[in-house]
Order: sequence, then C-alpha cells, then structure tokens
Amino acid sequence: MDSKGKDSYRLKESGSIIGGVFTDDSIGIVRDFNEKKDLDRIIGDIFYEMDLVLIEGYKLGKFPKILVMKEQDLEEEIKEYKSDEIMAVIGEGELITELNYFGKYDIKKIAKFLEREFIKPYNIQEIDLYINNKPVILNDFVQKIVRNIIDAVIDSLKGIDKKIKEIDLRYKKGK
Repeated sequence: MDSKGKDSYRLKESGSIIGGVFTDDSIGIVRDFNEKKDLDRIIGDIFYEMDLVLIEGYKLGKFPKILVMKEQDLEEEIKEYKSDEIMAVIGEGELITELNYFGKYDIKKIAKFLEREFIKPYNIQEIDLYINNKPVILNDFVQKIVRNIIDAVIDSLKGIDKKIKEIDLRYKKGK
C-alpha cells in the first residue's frame, strides 16, 4: 500500500505502530498489533460501525462465504467448503445447485440478498464482550445487568469524572 523509500514507509519500518497514507479523498492505515488477533476481533475493533464487512480472499474461519468465480471453476471450488459455509455463489453462465446462485450481472438481486441475509434490524449492543478473543452476543436483559453493575461500581469510585462516554475493561481470570 505504501511506496518503499517514502517518509511514511520509512517511519513505519523504523518502529511506528501505526502508519498512514493520505490523499485528498482517502486514507490508508497500517497498524501493528501487540498480540495475535483473530479476524472476529479485528472486525469488532475496527469495523464496529459497519452494517456489512466484505472480506476478499479469506477462506479460513467460520464466516459466511460468497464464492465469486468463473463457470468452469465453480463445481470444483464448491467441493472445498462445507455446504453450510457457502451462503451464495456468483458466477458466469448457469449452475445447477441448491445454493443461492447469482449471475455476475445480477447486481440488484445480489444487493437484496445481502440486505436480507446480513443487514437485519437489530438492537445495538452497548456492551461488547469477548471471551478468549471470541465475540459473545449479549441479549438485552444481560446487557442491562452488566450495565447496572458497572454503573454502580463507577458511582462508588471517588475522583472519577462521572460524564463517561465509554469504558474499556479487560479481565484476565486468575487461578
């Protein structure tokens, strides 16, 4: 993403944790992590505001997959995955399959499919819980309990600004 020899490249190479490339209408950021993070955690940390995150080329993990390929490759490629991992196939020509299949020019149909399957109305989760770097979905009742406990603890502390917008809490379980 960055050009070798440029100042931004040299700063990143010399140990900067975050490097950036800026243009008039965009930004590219390269960031090092202190620990190995799985893709679930990266998506949660960086793309938390997004309704939909499309990741190109990542075959690992239990993410729903949409295969995009040429007609002659489809049947062989599909065999490499468990059928419950593939949400749809986008290709050229015809393919007889039980999977959701779209031609490469079926843009409106693909958009409606993505909207229906992935961009569902939901209550925004105010509390993000990760256990062993895996996200855990909390229902409204559990979020309310956790929020009330945290609020009570914060209220009991002295010398803390009570106008809190966000709290980060990390817990490492002892023996």
